[in-house]
Amino acid sequence: QESEKRFRMLIESSPEASVVHSDGRVVYANPAALALYGATHEDELVGRQIVDFVHPDSLPAVLARLKAIEKGATIQPIVELKNIKLDGTAIEIESQSVATVFDGLPAIRLSIRDVSARNRAEAARASLEAQLRESQKMQAIGTLAGGVAHDFNNILAAILGNAELARQDIGADHKALDSVGEIRKAATRARNLVQQILSFSRRQPTDRQPLNLIPIIEESRRLLRATLPARFSLEVQYAADTPSVMADATQIQQAVINLVTNAMQAMPDGPGLIVIEVDRVNVDAGLAAKNSALMALYQSHAGVAARLVVKDNGPGMTADIVARIFEPFFTTKPVNEGTGLGLSVVHGIIEAHDGAIVVESQPGAGATFTIYLPAANSGDAAAESPLRVNPADQATTQADGSHVLYIDDDESMVYLVGRMLERRGCRVSSFVDQSAALAALRADPAGFDVVVTDYNMPGMSGIDVAREVRLIRMDLPVAIASGFIDDALRELAEKAGVRELIYKENVTDDFCDTVMKLVTIAKRRD
Repeated sequence: QESEKRFRMLIESSPEASVVHSDGRVVYANPAALALYGATHEDELVGRQIVDFVHPDSLPAVLARLKAIEKGATIQPIVELKNIKLDGTAIEIESQSVATVFDGLPAIRLSIRDVSARNRAEAARASLEAQLRESQKMQAIGTLAGGVAHDFNNILAAILGNAELARQDIGADHKALDSVGEIRKAATRARNLVQQILSFSRRQPTDRQPLNLIPIIEESRRLLRATLPARFSLEVQYAADTPSVMADATQIQQAVINLVTNAMQAMPDGPGLIVIEVDRVNVDAGLAAKNSALMALYQSHAGVAARLVVKDNGPGMTADIVARIFEPFFTTKPVNEGTGLGLSVVHGIIEAHDGAIVVESQPGAGATFTIYLPAANSGDAAAESPLRVNPADQATTQADGSHVLYIDDDESMVYLVGRMLERRGCRVSSFVDQSAALAALRADPAGFDVVVTDYNMPGMSGIDVAREVRLIRMDLPVAIASGFIDDALRELAEKAGVRELIYKENVTDDFCDTVMKLVTIAKRRD
């Protein structure tokens, strides 16, 4: 009696559920087991078949463990299974089986622990870890892509600029004109590819302002209808209550066009239907639980969002392809039929807009890309930069011998820009060393009309050069050229007294025009 009393005290006060079954029926359940399965009295469990509490997914494993004990095994190791509570709710448990004797009959004692909460926490942690790894991977590749794009811009600018000079030199009737034209065409395509890389790496500047998505989608539809083959149908559906978002119209349109183009390329052989939908959605905890990207959006921008869906009835994708779909340069298309950057660019654009993009697809069931963009606040307004970037009202007159100080650590750019400005009537003093250029300016401060400097240079950046120029001569106009201009550079340039920012890759178009504009301003001041 004392032994039984101690046994009951230990078992019935244990936080671990204990269930004893004999001949397949429950003969004992402690209070923790009652709580686990949602019972209020022992009679709700005792007498029932033990398999009544086993989830169908776990039934084969449970039957195998029962057979092992019947054949003489005294203990079965801890295993994770699914059980069913009295109300039908599925729970995840850890269970250990031990052969015993109960009321003089052979029986099996189960030690059961509910691990549902633990598994949910582990799944959430695994999801966050996967999200972190993905973010770090994309950031690393983005940094690499941005660096490559910066250096590549110099090469492309030199190619395009020298091709333009060659075109001017050889005249309209020269037989090499067609070859020069092909060089310019190929270099222009490469420049566009660099812009895609910068968009993917989120290093492309954005002009975000309150934006109604519906006109953007409508304009995209007009553009796409002119390019989609006749075998494709394109449908667009709008919800009148779609909220405005803080976005760059050009980049959002690029994302939509890339998604539709991707859908079209997924159906190369037959007719296809592509649908674009725009509506309103509430980003809440329920929606966030479906995807790690949505969870990140919920944590940073819970509440109303605009939802943009692009879906098709194409062949769909397997889970392993969906997992890699946004990786840069990953493509399922044949060689020479895609760069693998289209969806990476979309991912970069949406991430830069503080949004989320989710992919749903199964083989034979098409693919659905859903973009979530946080709604704009009622007080949001676009702020214009005080610095003009490549303004349109450029002066194109000759410079009449105005003296330009040009600084760039890339010798090919120094040679090219010098020749192009000289054709505009400028005198150009070019330097690849910043200290030498500043020394020349100190020696003759009044002898220069404009300073143009590259931004990204070793040792002393273009901002540093601009600050030094102001110390030497406060009123001397300074322009900075860069392949990447963002809000941070704009702010730094404004504080340093920089007059203009120039996109470096546009050397054949806007670069010289901007310099000539500054020359004109300097001449008027004189």
